Amino acid sequence: MTRVYHAVRFKGGSAYVLFDGCNWNCSFCVWREVTRWSLCLPLETRRRLDYMWRTGRVRYLSVNEVVDLLKKARVTTAFLGGGEPTLDPELKALMRAFRREGIKPWLVTNGENLDDEMVELAEGATFSIKALDEELHRRITGASNGKVIENFRRYGRTGKLVAETVFVPGLVECEEIERIARFIASINPEMKLRIDPLVQGATIEKVDECIERVREILPKTDRIRVKESVEPPEVLYPEV
Repeated sequence: MTRVYHAVRFKGGSAYVLFDGCNWNCSFCVWREVTRWSLCLPLETRRRLDYMWRTGRVRYLSVNEVVDLLKKARVTTAFLGGGEPTLDPELKALMRAFRREGIKPWLVTNGENLDDEMVELAEGATFSIKALDEELHRRITGASNGKVIENFRRYGRTGKLVAETVFVPGLVECEEIERIARFIASINPEMKLRIDPLVQGATIEKVDECIERVREILPKTDRIRVKESVEPPEVLYPEV
């Protein structure tokens, strides 16, 4: 059994597959502090899913169940996040099964547990660097970033990584993000960096100002830009 408990399908044919559990305790974690479901879902849908979770009506899916679910929905790319997907002992089996069925697996990860086989199986990986400064990283996550930095150095030149960080007012502001960008540029100056606004309240204006500064270091720096008119994804599991 995997630790997959939620999946949604977007209009373009991609899916987001969420895994339960994480090895860090980030102080601004959306998954823990805001919602364990896809943020793209309407609030009322997330509330119904919360009720189903509390009343024990959501279970983990097997590898075959996840694959069948996505095949039936004609998914072409599966983004594997959560939570932290690399904690799941069934992750590699799931990725191999996706590959056999022509579904491209893309990891969304903190990078601490990445290994050669995961990187080889993945179409790509969004690798989150919370902070470059060790003390700040421990304050944010409760964990060292030593293995994260080691793995980023190891896999940063494979062409498969996209870097990500979160702008957190009063904690991870542009000075720290510029340090992260310089580290990334020292490994691969062509890598993309995504700076996410804090869901709980970072202003887009400050994030956009930071993006302009960071582009002097890493030209391919941006953020997710979502149009308000975009329709929410289809919930594949659990059924609501």
